[in-house]
Amino acid sequence: METKISYKKATIVVMMITLLSKITGFFREIVLGSTYGATYVTDAYLVSQTIPQMLFASVTAAIATTYIPLYSRIMVEKGREEAVKFTNKIITAVLFGSMVVTFLGVIFARPIVSFIAMGFKGEALKLAVGFTRLAFPMVIFIGLSNIFQGFLQSNSEFAVPALIGIPYNFIIIAALFLHDMVGPYGLVAATLAGSALQLLLLLIYAFQKGYRYRTVIDLKDGDVIKVASLSVPVMMGAAVQQLNTLIDRMLASGLPEGSIAALNFANKLNGFVYGLFSMSISVVIYPLLSRLTAEDNMVEFKEKLVKALNVITLIILPVTAGAVVLSHPIVSVLFERGEFTGRATSMTASALIFYSLGMVFYGYRDVLNRTFYSLQDTKTPMINGMMTVGFNIVMNLVLVRYMQHSGLALATSLSAAVTTILLILNLKKKISGLGGKKILGVFIKSAASSIIMGFAVLWLYGISSAYIAATGKLVSIVILGLIIGLGAIFYFALIYAFRVEEAYWILEIAKKLVAKFAYWHEF
Repeated sequence: METKISYKKATIVVMMITLLSKITGFFREIVLGSTYGATYVTDAYLVSQTIPQMLFASVTAAIATTYIPLYSRIMVEKGREEAVKFTNKIITAVLFGSMVVTFLGVIFARPIVSFIAMGFKGEALKLAVGFTRLAFPMVIFIGLSNIFQGFLQSNSEFAVPALIGIPYNFIIIAALFLHDMVGPYGLVAATLAGSALQLLLLLIYAFQKGYRYRTVIDLKDGDVIKVASLSVPVMMGAAVQQLNTLIDRMLASGLPEGSIAALNFANKLNGFVYGLFSMSISVVIYPLLSRLTAEDNMVEFKEKLVKALNVITLIILPVTAGAVVLSHPIVSVLFERGEFTGRATSMTASALIFYSLGMVFYGYRDVLNRTFYSLQDTKTPMINGMMTVGFNIVMNLVLVRYMQHSGLALATSLSAAVTTILLILNLKKKISGLGGKKILGVFIKSAASSIIMGFAVLWLYGISSAYIAATGKLVSIVILGLIIGLGAIFYFALIYAFRVEEAYWILEIAKKLVAKFAYWHEF
């Protein structure tokens, strides 16, 4: 019983901090859109972040994923001193590798940018190359930060790793507000400074948990070799996921100006929701499933997995319906100001619709990947991911002809669906009696409720749209929020009528979240 309580508390803490981090990150995107709009400056900035924040981050995130169980084993068998020594071996290797990558990246920035954004010419290409050279040292900060996050999570510290995105976002927001003084290069410099601050915060808390750095170079160490061997499939699987985004940006660079920016804004808005819930659940369920695997308690293992997938279904499907019917007003209210014009709103809203169709599958994929990792199978997610890259490329090339940037968004969603189906089929081979009927039953009930709610929300927006158009942004936000709130109440009434078991779990979490916020407000 105590384990249940602790994991529920961990989920609540991670979810609350993630929500705050997502809000500040979303506000960052709003300010970015308001300052530079869907222009080549925004496109160049986003391309400059592709290598350090997307591709290399997947490498060190994979290392951190396999580092955690090995650190825990060494801690139990040999004690803290040896565990910290092992950590320093990994830190030294990552530090050296990231410095080499940074050096090469700065030198070869132009061919790298030309490959990633093949459609960039003239000033857009020049600016993207300059941005990329300035941004490449982020590789060092991101690489080390990922390992220290793993160290803190191994020592039961979940709050700080979830928290570090908040100061990062505020530094970038400050640079955007001061854009007249610092210019576009100031934005890139602020992004670099934000990454450095993240590492500093993690270091401070790592020291509190007993970490002390000593240079230890031992690439022949058995545990280091094991981390490397286990990391490769995870690394390739994560890189494959990022490759889909990279392919989108490569193809979008040849589309009308602002296509990359529209895809980015829509994807960030889409990721705000599925990232908040699915990642919070994934972070908490990963060690739980790993423990149940070690105990050979597959009955509870399946129960926890099914509950996690059903909770994601119940939360994300209605959000998908809402995003489809309210895409334009949501984007308009949140982004349309300054340089973010009506054209940018239409482009972003269109991409949002098609990204949102895959939202629930992104959530499933996160949980299912970690499920395989908990079973010490890192190859299956990698193989499935590689298989769907080909599917994504084909769908991109087909759909971009007819739907332009929206086709790229739809192709990404279809790829996520295919990945999820493959993961489930492979998991059924490993685990008998997975509970597919229950998962499908909840999906059908949630989908039906979401569709009904979607029509209700569309009707509410229809009768209030004229009033929204005639009022200011603040009133529009309030009205739109009320419509969404009424839709949510209607949806949960429907799933309660369907007697979905996980709905009660969601209600319990919601009550605890409200109680926490109420306590902080009184304090």
